[in-house]
Amino acid sequence: MALKYHALLLTIVLVLAGAATARAAEADERVEAFLDETAALFGPSEAEVVRRLGPPRDRQAVPFTSPHDDKPYEIITLTYEGLTVSLYSMEEGQRQFYHQIRIYGAPACFARKICRGTPKERLTNAIGTPEEVEDNIWRYSDMSGYNELAFTFDAAGAVDTLTWTAEAD
Repeated sequence: MALKYHALLLTIVLVLAGAATARAAEADERVEAFLDETAALFGPSEAEVVRRLGPPRDRQAVPFTSPHDDKPYEIITLTYEGLTVSLYSMEEGQRQFYHQIRIYGAPACFARKICRGTPKERLTNAIGTPEEVEDNIWRYSDMSGYNELAFTFDAAGAVDTLTWTAEAD
């Protein structure tokens, strides 16, 4: 009898663990899709960002090296009123991808019309439950662990800042 009980208990634990793993994979897929959709809004390159947003107030290019890459590259940061867009730029600008997009005062939005002023409930409906909540900061990350979304909230519980950071190693 005890053996059947332990077998049943083990089966329940394995089923629950499988369900948790499936939910985690679904959450990662939601974050990945959200990141792809956000990148599409801003465009795949510095030239496209400038075409869509206009000339930046400031542009900085800072050399960046990684022990995992043969050649050094740059982090290009475009500063707009209430918005900063940074891209990794490789091969003299032929290959570019996002380092960070931060909205802190501009009327710009991330994918799915997640903007400053968006209520927490709508953010949860769009991306899911955050992986980490610390004070008034919600964080999400993708499966790679290199991409993080962070949202801060105002006193009314609406999104105040939106940040997507992609770390190259």
